[in-house]
Amino acid sequence: MVGYVELGLPTRCPNAARRMPYREGRQVTPDVDDIATTSQDMTTATTVEAPAAGIAADRPVSSAVAGSYFKTAIGFLALGLVLMLVLAIKRVAPEFLGGVAFMSYGRVVPAATALLLNGWLTIGLIGALLYIVPRSSRADLGDGLAVKGALVLLAVAPLGGAVGLLAGYTEGRRYLESFWVFDFVALLGLLVAARSIVRVARRSEDSSPANWYAVASVVWLVLAHVVGNLPGLSGYAGQLQTSFYRSSLIGLWFASASVAIVYYAVPRLAGRPPLRGTKLSVLGIWSLGFVWAMTAPAELTFGAAGDWLETIGVLFSIALFLPILIIATDLTEAMRGAWSNVGDRVALRFVMAGFGLFAVLAVFNLVQALRASSAVVGFTDWVAAIEALVIFGPFSLILQGLFRLAAPDVFRGNPGSGVLGHRLVLVGLITLVGAMAVAGVQTGFTWAGAANSAEFTNFGQGWSSTLSPLSGNYIVQLAGLCILALGLAGSLLSAMGKGSESPATDEIPAADVDPELVLVAAPSVSKVLRYALAFFALTALVVLILPAFESADPTQLADRSRTYGPGESDTNGRAVYVAEGCVYCHTQQVRPIVTDVGLGPVSVPGDYAKETPVLIGVQRYGPDLMHLDTRADAEAVESRLQRPREERSWSIMPDYDYLSASDRAELVAYLVGEG
Repeated sequence: MVGYVELGLPTRCPNAARRMPYREGRQVTPDVDDIATTSQDMTTATTVEAPAAGIAADRPVSSAVAGSYFKTAIGFLALGLVLMLVLAIKRVAPEFLGGVAFMSYGRVVPAATALLLNGWLTIGLIGALLYIVPRSSRADLGDGLAVKGALVLLAVAPLGGAVGLLAGYTEGRRYLESFWVFDFVALLGLLVAARSIVRVARRSEDSSPANWYAVASVVWLVLAHVVGNLPGLSGYAGQLQTSFYRSSLIGLWFASASVAIVYYAVPRLAGRPPLRGTKLSVLGIWSLGFVWAMTAPAELTFGAAGDWLETIGVLFSIALFLPILIIATDLTEAMRGAWSNVGDRVALRFVMAGFGLFAVLAVFNLVQALRASSAVVGFTDWVAAIEALVIFGPFSLILQGLFRLAAPDVFRGNPGSGVLGHRLVLVGLITLVGAMAVAGVQTGFTWAGAANSAEFTNFGQGWSSTLSPLSGNYIVQLAGLCILALGLAGSLLSAMGKGSESPATDEIPAADVDPELVLVAAPSVSKVLRYALAFFALTALVVLILPAFESADPTQLADRSRTYGPGESDTNGRAVYVAEGCVYCHTQQVRPIVTDVGLGPVSVPGDYAKETPVLIGVQRYGPDLMHLDTRADAEAVESRLQRPREERSWSIMPDYDYLSASDRAELVAYLVGEG
């Protein structure tokens, strides 16, 4: 049976009484041309399926569910920003909240990251897909209660994980620090949400690029979560596992889900009809996912892995610009004749600025991957700049653009003017990331330029040449983060407010598409699923499985002092090191470059053969600790743990007076017993 429903639309939109078909047995929601621009509730909509409990009969289930996800994500953003501000203040004033165990720098870093990556971005992007897939598919969610239950699980995981991290309970693996119970809870929530998104996409009669990216991204997220949390990988294989998880999370999940939003939002905000897939669209989705995941070794340059793996990271970091260019070309074709709308709509500004920052993130990644530039920026604030871009850059901006687009339907009101918030976000982000990048280059050249000087040492009192010049830069970073926080608050509050701005626009005819690019038949959801699984398996094989099988026989160092298992003497001290997050400010890896001369023998995979997890680290706010026993004695290390600025006023290390005497003694034994 085929029937019609009448939809009341604002008078600004032509064809205000467009009639939309529905089919028996499934609820159909109109496309955004019909509902996302609506400033009034959809009181005339008729549905076939009964709405889920707690959902108003005149409102699509997907709207109410997406609203819950969006509001939860914003709550996590607020919590994460508070912790990020604490970290920024601690770099300027190390005594701030000093002596408070759960506010120690090394504990706050992973907690803030968990809240922002797994709370703000992941929950927000899942909510975005739950909003756009039903509209692209013209089939509303049929399992609203289940998906809301998934939200509870997805919220408990990062919140519980962050609380545990602040209390000192951590697994010590980057991005995967939370206790395994919370990882399992998150996986359950991801499975329910992914199942719902795939089910709705399957009901689409005309698959769109937004749906392709949505389906592929949620499948990749589940797979990345499973592979990242596989137990039993010890030694350097564990480092490869965390690097692969990080690249998969960023490229296969954050980037792909964000591109789904771009394909959905841009034509609607520009006044175009919904985009249909072209050959460029197909090439874009598979090249983006495959290439970005293959950049995993980019952060391992000059590491203990083989040179062939570094080459893979460099080649695919260069190739990453190709899918970005392909997607940009596809969108440019769709925007022909509609570019004037970019300046008129804040939501479109957010989305376009976010997509533009994809290229900026690719540049930062490439600089970190290339051997010549990595020798300068490796282990410096350049790493922090990349993290800031991941959290607050392209994916966050695109998500904010969708919030504004969906506001009439999700928040039940038109957004207020967000121009000031948009400008503050960009100014704050540029200031923060720019200051971090400058600090990274400055530090790298300080190390490299002074390495041949007889008066320079890259540890001890010589470390003052690293930190002292950065005191002003840390103030700029704090200012940039404050501006960014104000901009985010203003932008999101205006999106959720009751303003007068409407994302509706006059319709513009679709741009002509080159006949050579037209698809004869769009890929089905089943085909997208098969390809997503195949590409994930291929990337995991190349950058995780094959290098993990390389021989890494234990070295004398591993046998003598880096054996950490039940009953080993240094296990308790190492546990304190992990719990206090020392790995976020210190490395344990000597690279084969002039910068690391004087730190001891160059690290090889066998040095870590008996460690789980590997504590290589990501950044040096403090000196490398791999062979600390050759440079310091137990008494000196004990003194610095308690009073780090007594002899070194320039130090930004927290004081660890809150640790018990036995914990400090075991930590010292671990640090100076690694010789």
